Amino acid sequence: MMAHKQNVSFTPDAFDNPPEGPVGVHRGNRAWYAVLLPYVVVVVIAVILGVFAWAIMSGEINNIRLPWSTNQSTTAKSSSTKNGKIDEHKSKSDNANDDSDEDRDPVKEDKSNKTDKNDNSSKDSKDNNASDSNSSEQPINKTVPVRVVNATKIQGHAAQEAAKLKQAGYASVEAANPSGNVPADSVVWYKGDENRSAAEDIAKTLGISNVEPANQIATTIVVVLCK
Repeated sequence: MMAHKQNVSFTPDAFDNPPEGPVGVHRGNRAWYAVLLPYVVVVVIAVILGVFAWAIMSGEINNIRLPWSTNQSTTAKSSSTKNGKIDEHKSKSDNANDDSDEDRDPVKEDKSNKTDKNDNSSKDSKDNNASDSNSSEQPINKTVPVRVVNATKIQGHAAQEAAKLKQAGYASVEAANPSGNVPADSVVWYKGDENRSAAEDIAKTLGISNVEPANQIATTIVVVLCK
């Protein structure tokens, strides 16, 4: 069988006649820096990692100023400065407002007191005017019974005063002597608010300043002459 293989032959083809070319050609030598570059990179990376580890362990990493950290600190400082100026301006404005309020308070208080006084005086004036208006608007009834009591030592004094009232238009006037205790000063007593205007008119006619209500008297209006 081996003999059979040795006797086998093939027809020559393109693979049996390859093209001629250089034989045994190899790459040329690389430059020295190309050979050293990987080692240099490894050394630089090792140094950087070593420095970084030392900075973390010693705390010096906090002192390293990076460009972005500088910008952040500058922005924060600017913001704090602006806020400080705003707070200072606000504080000055508040102090100015407080001073202004303190300066104005006495004036306001004085004006308020004056306003209160004016209101009170106006109210009192209105009350007095209303009282005077009511007494002046109330019609004088000169037909009411009037009794003039002579509590003086002047004989006929009551009759004289009664005559004055009759001349003033009062139709029912009588003179009498006192029958009980008499007041110290001359007075005109009247019974019922509707007779107040008549009592005041009688007191004015006779020059008496005291006019008082007295519902216990028997006559509608009683004039007591003490002087």
